[in-house]
Amino acid sequence: MGQTVKLLMLLGLVALMGGAVKLAQVTRGSVTVGALPVLAEGAEQPCAPGDQDPYVNRPERLQLLRPCLRVTGTVSYLHIENDGDVHIRVRLDPPYQSLLVDGNRAQGGNLVVEPVCYALPLQADVMRLCASDPDRVSSIPQLGDHIWMEGRYVLDIGHTSFVELHPLYRWGKAGN
Repeated sequence: MGQTVKLLMLLGLVALMGGAVKLAQVTRGSVTVGALPVLAEGAEQPCAPGDQDPYVNRPERLQLLRPCLRVTGTVSYLHIENDGDVHIRVRLDPPYQSLLVDGNRAQGGNLVVEPVCYALPLQADVMRLCASDPDRVSSIPQLGDHIWMEGRYVLDIGHTSFVELHPLYRWGKAGN
C-alpha cells in the first residue's frame, strides 16, 4: 500500500476517534448498556443524600440513577483502592437483586459500594480532594456483616458498566 493511502487511512481513523471522544463527552454516560435496573420494592425508603458527593474522584464516569437509595445485603469483599476509596462488594438481599445490571457479573454478581476518601490516597491527583473532605465515613463494615447502606445509586461507565452506591452516605448493621 502506498504511503499516501496509509496516511489517509490514519487521518480518517484519527478523525473518527476524535468524533467518538466528543460524543462521549457530550453524552456523559448516556450509552446504552441494556435495560436499566428496576427499582426494588423497599429500596426507596426515606433516604437523604449525604455530603460526600463533592469528594468522588472522576465523577464524570458515573451516571446518576437515584440521588439516594437504601438497600440491605451481606459484605462479601473489601479492598482499599489507590484513590483512598474502599471497594466493597455486597451480596444484596433477594428483594434488591433487581437493582443489578449485567455489568455487575464482573463484580461477582454483587453491588459495589464505595465510601470515598476513607484511607490516605496514594494517587497524587486525589490527595488534595480527600484532604478537603471534613466528614469522611469513619468506619466500614467487615466481611460477612449483614448491613443496610444508603448512597448515591449510579451506573459506573468507566469500568464494565456496573451499578453501585457511590459515594456511600451511611451504613449500619441490619436487623435479623
